[in-house]
Amino acid sequence: MKKPKVGKKLFKLLTGIVVGGAIGSILGLTLAPKKGKETRQYLRDKSLEMFLEGKAQIKEGKKVGFFKGLLIKLLTPKRK
Repeated sequence: MKKPKVGKKLFKLLTGIVVGGAIGSILGLTLAPKKGKETRQYLRDKSLEMFLEGKAQIKEGKKVGFFKGLLIKLLTPKRK
């Protein structure tokens, strides 16, 4: 009996995660106790909040990367 390749197992796992997430999202939105207008406003607010947080994290990451590069440049001995 052949063992399934790792790629097939990983593909099945990722497919299950995506399909499960989609089904859960659809059920969560359709069975939500809030009205559609309230739910859409909530989703709009949360998505904007997450976008701004992601933007801030990217900006912070760029700062850290810049200072890390500068520190490495300063501490690395120069070749002659």
